[in-house]
Amino acid sequence: SPPAAPLFRRPGASGSLMSRSWRAGGEALKLRQEARVLKRKALSSLITATEAFNSPRDDGRATQVLPHLQHSFEMLLKAALVQGGLSVFDHKTGRSVGFERCVNLAMGDGTMKLSDPDAGTLRAIDAMRDDEQHWFNEVPEQLLYLHTRAAVTLFDDLLQRVFSDRLADHL
Repeated sequence: SPPAAPLFRRPGASGSLMSRSWRAGGEALKLRQEARVLKRKALSSLITATEAFNSPRDDGRATQVLPHLQHSFEMLLKAALVQGGLSVFDHKTGRSVGFERCVNLAMGDGTMKLSDPDAGTLRAIDAMRDDEQHWFNEVPEQLLYLHTRAAVTLFDDLLQRVFSDRLADHL
């Protein structure tokens, strides 16, 4: 089957991944160092996911899109949590918290305001990624498009809510 409609197209030259967010009125929002790095990783992974989705090659589309899409949200949620002063490091394990813990923390965060439906979208993407990576699951193109499109919209919403930034500024 032909690939679904592109999620977004980059005009001409590729944009840079900015290290600062901007508030209304042109005032810079100072990011914590860890939040800046995590936000940059989030943007990079989302762009990689959408490039894979928009690729003319059908073969392995879900296998390429889902890991980057899930990673983009894990990094964005961690960036937002760190920017808000929360720790995303588990001292018991010596590692950063996982995706599900990030989603749960984001649901309780007053700035992110991650709703139950938004969390459901992220959990569905995470489950599809797990199935795609660890089993021989096939994700239909229409389902991949539906969740990827919802993810791009949610990513932009969260970027705006937390960092006063728009996804379009990074494309």
